[in-house]
Amino acid sequence: MIDPVFVLILTLLVTVILYQSLKIAGESERFAVFVLGRFQAYKGPGLVFVIPHTQQAHRLRIGDTGTLTSYEFARFGDVDIPVRNLRSLRRGQAVRIDGFDGVEPRLVASSVAAATTCPQCGHEF
Repeated sequence: MIDPVFVLILTLLVTVILYQSLKIAGESERFAVFVLGRFQAYKGPGLVFVIPHTQQAHRLRIGDTGTLTSYEFARFGDVDIPVRNLRSLRRGQAVRIDGFDGVEPRLVASSVAAATTCPQCGHEF
């Protein structure tokens, strides 16, 4: 016979793992999924499954602002996500997610000025 305490602990463990693995993205959201720190894919909308402690999912919403760090990457919050090569935008320019083309974010220039820090004294301009 199986010990009821063992069954209870196993049930709690499975519940915690499922709670950490399932994410829900709304119609105006996507997740940028990273596996061990390397970008894997954009996922959403709907139910997204991630493997805890191996995959990380960063939520991207329409209207989020960031900075174009290069022609291939944009920084939103504390993560750099890959973007399509946009020659109409300059490196260092503030960008905003205007929508999604399938699952990839569509970026436009933001009216919010990007803060640039002076390397000598540290003030923003």
